[in-house]
Amino acid sequence: MSDWKYDAFLHTFSVLVDLFFREVHPRGAWRVPRTGPILFVAAPHANQFVDGLVLQRTLKNEAQRRVNLLIAEKSIHGFIGWGSRQVGSVPVGRAQDKAKPASGLIYLPDPINDPTLIRGVGTNFEKEAEVGGLIFLPSAKGQSGSSIDISKIIGPEEIRIKRPFKGKLPLEQLTGRDDIEEEGGFTNKELRGIKDGYKGTKFKIAPHIDQTEVYKAVFNRLKSGGCIGIFPEGGSHDRTELLPLKAGVAIMALGTLAENPDCGLQIIPVGMNYFHAHKFRSRAVVEFGAPFQIPNDLVEKYKNNQRRDAIGQTLDMVHQALSAVTVSAPDYDTLMCIQAARRLYNTGKKLPLPMVVELNRRLAVGFSKYKDDPRIIDLMDNVKDYNKQLHYLNIKDHQVAYAKMTLPSVIFALLYRVAKLLVLSVGVIPGLFLFAPVFAASKIISHKKAKEALAASSVKIQGRDVMATWKLLVAMAFAPVLYNLYSILLSIKVYQDHLWGYVPAWVPFWLVFIAGWVVFPAITFAALRFGEVGMDIFKSLRPLVLCISPTSSYNIQKLRERRVELSEKVVKVINDLGPDMYEDFEHSRLIADPTREDGALSSPKEAGIPEKTEPTPPDSPHLSRKNTTKSSQAIPRNESFSNIGAIGMFATRPPSRSRSRSSSSGGGFGSGGFPVSAFTTLDSKDGFNEASNKIRAAMHQRGQLRRRKSGQMAAAGLMSIFGGARRVLTGSAKASELFQKTTPDVDGEECTHDCDSCTVKYPRSFKVEDTHPLYGNIKPWSTHVLVATSKTDWVRNVEDEKGSVMEAFDKASKPSNGRLMLSASNMPTPSNRADYSEPTTILLLPAFTIIQNVTPPAVPSLVTKYISRAPTTSDPLSPAATLPTTIPSSRSAVGDMTAKPCPHRAVVLLCSHRTRDARCGQSAPLIKKELERHLRALGLDRDMDDERPGGVGIYFVNHVGGHKYSANMMVYRRPDAFGIDDVQRARLPPDQQVQIAKPTAAGGDDEADGEEAEKGKGGTMGVVGAAQCIWLARVRPEDCENIVKYTILQGKVVKPDKQLRGGFDRGTGMMSW
Repeated sequence: MSDWKYDAFLHTFSVLVDLFFREVHPRGAWRVPRTGPILFVAAPHANQFVDGLVLQRTLKNEAQRRVNLLIAEKSIHGFIGWGSRQVGSVPVGRAQDKAKPASGLIYLPDPINDPTLIRGVGTNFEKEAEVGGLIFLPSAKGQSGSSIDISKIIGPEEIRIKRPFKGKLPLEQLTGRDDIEEEGGFTNKELRGIKDGYKGTKFKIAPHIDQTEVYKAVFNRLKSGGCIGIFPEGGSHDRTELLPLKAGVAIMALGTLAENPDCGLQIIPVGMNYFHAHKFRSRAVVEFGAPFQIPNDLVEKYKNNQRRDAIGQTLDMVHQALSAVTVSAPDYDTLMCIQAARRLYNTGKKLPLPMVVELNRRLAVGFSKYKDDPRIIDLMDNVKDYNKQLHYLNIKDHQVAYAKMTLPSVIFALLYRVAKLLVLSVGVIPGLFLFAPVFAASKIISHKKAKEALAASSVKIQGRDVMATWKLLVAMAFAPVLYNLYSILLSIKVYQDHLWGYVPAWVPFWLVFIAGWVVFPAITFAALRFGEVGMDIFKSLRPLVLCISPTSSYNIQKLRERRVELSEKVVKVINDLGPDMYEDFEHSRLIADPTREDGALSSPKEAGIPEKTEPTPPDSPHLSRKNTTKSSQAIPRNESFSNIGAIGMFATRPPSRSRSRSSSSGGGFGSGGFPVSAFTTLDSKDGFNEASNKIRAAMHQRGQLRRRKSGQMAAAGLMSIFGGARRVLTGSAKASELFQKTTPDVDGEECTHDCDSCTVKYPRSFKVEDTHPLYGNIKPWSTHVLVATSKTDWVRNVEDEKGSVMEAFDKASKPSNGRLMLSASNMPTPSNRADYSEPTTILLLPAFTIIQNVTPPAVPSLVTKYISRAPTTSDPLSPAATLPTTIPSSRSAVGDMTAKPCPHRAVVLLCSHRTRDARCGQSAPLIKKELERHLRALGLDRDMDDERPGGVGIYFVNHVGGHKYSANMMVYRRPDAFGIDDVQRARLPPDQQVQIAKPTAAGGDDEADGEEAEKGKGGTMGVVGAAQCIWLARVRPEDCENIVKYTILQGKVVKPDKQLRGGFDRGTGMMSW
């Protein structure tokens, strides 16, 4: 490849990209290294040869890198072949391109006992087939035909294939039987052969393609520091999801590193994101993902004849990297709904093109994760209905806003735009007339080629992926001929009568011909630019006319009201589900929540979400084998890849095609292994500059975080600095001031060691975030209500539990004494059934008070008459509040509520909300089991059915925040709960044990529980409540022994730096907020 030829070709033909596309926006090009070998993996391949031109042009302009693309050998003829040679493309032979119909028919003589033996009727395998070649079955029923390698030729009418055919369709074709299951199994095992009277199926045979020389060329190019580009899906397509990747891309990377491990090869995913790729003057975003390298262990596997596993894991990494830079949806209808939801989520301001792609991607990921959620199903149905109404009125979503204009404004806008359109038409009509033959020819030919491509393909939906290429090719061929014809006609006219006398006689004939080649393209280009503006104006006239028309103005007005309702619903669903997907959902917003009227940003503190930094992305996206993608799953089990020359670089047969877009096989998106931030919007005031600055800062931070542990600690230190600054401003306590930390000289050497007799362990796959600072990043609260439900898991938001007390609390007025934290718990209901129609019990903290006979209608009275008067987390321990023992409720049908002291001396709360995060559902039962083991030895294990005074109650609660820090534990303690808060264990005599205070009945012992439940006159009760709440995170089973010994019994913290999230101590008046 000659550099000057490469540059000249791109410089010349890049004008086609500028003419065809209105905008091609590069994103993330700064990630591309300026030197060193790079393997660019681009997808989706939605625009045939235009994709390669766009990619090469973008890399040359933005990164000054020249890339050699792999191209199908069948395409290197004519102009495309000449162009591919100028830019050094590498031709690749594909078996499907050389497949030819074979003579005779084939069938499986014994599909059950010998499924790899194929027999023919009228065939000549010895002459037409070869070992290593492929046998293709025909496409049928909207599905692509299967293909299998030939492993042995037995005779002219018998061959043996490398592995059995799988699936219902190929087995039906080869046996004619109708007792085949979808997976390919036979229900009638007694019938060994084919159906009676069945003769067989037609087929094609392709020769063996040796790719050895191609791989060598790729290896040499990469080892020399060059760049190779590949579209690993193989042929172009117009599907909405990625096709499976073939092993060739993995072999290129692993083979290069096997020959030269120190070459520094990096793989960069490239997302080719188009908006109506086949349409003239459409838009595109070329997004470059983060570079990654192949781990050395995979290269060693590849070198040591473990190629299948190495190639499979590499394909998984490539597929996940591509998922992070592409927008994938299971079908066209879903993609349209996702784009409509993005427009409804946006506040009406025009977003920059890269942000449109980013929002589409994140919404697609969200749909993938929650597609079975009733809220998503209902929302998608509503959005589809809204799209149908837009289609019925033949208007666009952004044009619905015209309905709120007054009638005079609509009339004035209509007249103004019509006048503007008439002015623009002066510049459009001449060029439109001159170029009309090219437009007509390109449209006719491109549609014809699309039909031909669709008929020849097994993966295309409508064949639109070839239309842009053929439009450009036709224009390149026809436009010069047309301009030349116009110039000749102009010259002839000048020669005849000097253009009706307007051209002076002294003007030479040849100059007129040259002038024609300047004037006619200039008129066409002017028409293009004026027409672009004029077409936008023309499209805006219809909704204005509809607003004026009495018969349609009502419909568009109702549609606008429908849009407002639907927009609110979209925002609500995203804001509900967003925090579950992204812990930093509120923290990473660029502007305010669209539902907020003040236009202010939601702070992490306001949202109740701890600040966080991005997790460190690995040098390469490692995967466990259970997270493999459909690309690696498609690798044959018996393929060793010992002969890479026999392995195709492109997919031979991607998944079956359905002629209906809505029924296309889906999946693939949302499987990306890269962290994705929260949904983002931009406002018109700050514009794209603010977004760009934030994105650059985030990307720069991500680059720093790649320094593995050092980067993590740097980010953690920064968060600590911010947390310290906030505590100085708010006056909150430091972690070292709030609770005592255990020390060996006071508490003994045991406080420095985890439990060595722990009976339970977390699963190996249990991973939590372990680098972020925890302390102080919790939302303050004044009172805490635990509602008994007899359940250990709930819906995502417990306030949505229909008919429950939690729902009633959500709708009731807020307490006057500060924020109420509401939790559903597994405390038993009076009936021991999870039935919200019956009265239940609540535990009020820090009051340590049990309130019985609570129903949803009684909640407002409970809030105003009791909770608002109860002690809070910021109240001093004395004097004690006086609260009634009976809480009247005129709205309750089951009588008044009654209050009594909780018998426990301490309460431990564990998040078990599996619906929100599986880790909590896993960790909570294990931690409870280990805590009870240690408490049981002390006689302190209790539950709500246990009326013995004293002891520790352990209960499961719903989401309290920070699932990524599981297990979360909150410990509420009464003042000097067990009488040993001041005991110094290290200074006790060796034979002396710590003596825990004897539990006493609640109500009358001034030295024990008397302060907590001293009955007064008039049915009142003096309440002091909890002195402390210690909120821990990242609790593991081996921590439980010391948590019982020091935290629950003495109110100390063993690992404050790693586990303490915050809390309060009413004895000292300190809080973490």
